[in-house]
Amino acid sequence: MQSPTKPFDLAIIGAGPAGAYLAYRLAAAGVKVALFDPKAPWEKPCGGGITHKAWSRFPLLTDAALARNEVSHSLQISPGNHFWVVSEGHPLYIVDRKDLSALMLAKAVEAGAVHYPLAVEKVETWGSKLRLATANEDFYTSFVVGADGVHSLVRRYFLGPLPAERTLTSIVQFYEGGPADPVLMEVTPFPGYVWSFPRRKYLCVGAGAMERGHQIKPALERFLARYYPGRRPYNTMQGALLPYMKDKAAYREPRIGPNWALIGDAAGFCDTLTGEGILYAVWSAELLAEAFLAERRAQYDQAWRKAFGRHLRWGAWAAKYLYSPRNIDRLFTQMTVCPTFHKTMIDFVWNLPSYPWLLSKLMLSLPRIYWQWRRFRRAGGAIDRKLLYQFEAMADKVKMTWP
Repeated sequence: MQSPTKPFDLAIIGAGPAGAYLAYRLAAAGVKVALFDPKAPWEKPCGGGITHKAWSRFPLLTDAALARNEVSHSLQISPGNHFWVVSEGHPLYIVDRKDLSALMLAKAVEAGAVHYPLAVEKVETWGSKLRLATANEDFYTSFVVGADGVHSLVRRYFLGPLPAERTLTSIVQFYEGGPADPVLMEVTPFPGYVWSFPRRKYLCVGAGAMERGHQIKPALERFLARYYPGRRPYNTMQGALLPYMKDKAAYREPRIGPNWALIGDAAGFCDTLTGEGILYAVWSAELLAEAFLAERRAQYDQAWRKAFGRHLRWGAWAAKYLYSPRNIDRLFTQMTVCPTFHKTMIDFVWNLPSYPWLLSKLMLSLPRIYWQWRRFRRAGGAIDRKLLYQFEAMADKVKMTWP
C-alpha cells in the first residue's frame, strides 16, 4: 500500500556505517530521511579496526559511548616468516561492529532520520518516483541510496550486479581471547592474508584471498595452530565478499545517477591492500551528503575519485605485485632493518598520502635505503630482537636473519 502520510526526501537502504552516517548528516541538516534495514544494529564478519586515518577525519568514530580496544603495534609476517612491525604512530581502535552500528544508528535517529526495520525487496521506477517494496508496505521517494553491501539491491537495479571478478573472498571467526592478545597479519603463499584483531571480549580471526580458487580456511587454521593454539571458537565461521576495485572500468563506473547513488561496499569502496572498509564507508557518505546538500549531486563521482578513488585503484594494482612470496619476504625485512624505509612506510600507513607520493618518496630515499641495506648485509644479516618491540616473545616464530 502507498504511504502518503510518511513523506521523505531520500531513502537509504542499509544502516551500516555508510548508510547510518549519511542519514545522520542529512537529517541533521533538515533532510527527511528514511533508513531501511531489518537487521541493524548487527555484527558484521570483519576485524572491526578503525584506523587513525578514519577516526582523525570523523570524530564520531571516537565517541565515548563506543567501547574499544586501543592497540599501538601490529606484527606483519611474510610467507617466508620475515616481519616488520607497524608502530610509532597512532592507535588502532578495535570495536565490535554491532556496537559501532548501534551508535551510528542512534545518532541518525536522534538527528531526525526514521529507521524502518524492514527489508526492501524490490526497487523500481514508478512514474516520477521510485517505489521501494517491502513485505507489507510500499514506500515512494525521489532518490534512493544503496548502502546495502556487495550484493546491493540498488546497484543491481541501476547498474547490474557487481561482477564476480571485482570481489574478494573472506572468512571470519571469533575465538576466546581479548585485549591482551597481539594484532597479527600474515601474508599467505597465495595472494592474500590472515589476520587477528583482539576485541574486548574475544579474538577476531579472518582470512582473505585476492583471487578465487584458493583455500583460505586451511590458511586460517594453520595460522591459529601456530600463533593461538588451543583457542576455542565462540561462533561458527562466517564468509563474506569484499569489493575489489580491480580495473579501470571499476574506477570509471558511475556511483550516482539522477535518482540514485551508491556508498560504502555497495559502491565497491574498500582498500584491497589493507582490507580497510570503515574509512571509505563513512568518507563516501560524507562526500555524498555534501553534494546532496549543495544541490550538486552529480559532483559526487568527481569528489570520491579525487578524495580516495585513485588511492583504491593504485592499491588494487599494488596488491597484485606485493602479495607474492618473493617480493614480500625481502620487502618486510627491508622495512625492518632500514630506518629510512621504515619511517616512510609508517608515514604512509598512518597518514594515507597517495601511492604516487609514496613512490616519489621512496625514489628520493633509495640511495640511503640501499646504503642501510648494504650495511645490514655486511654486518652479517642478523636482526636485532629489539626491532620486534613487544612481540619479542615471538622471535622463534619469525626469521631473525637474512636470508
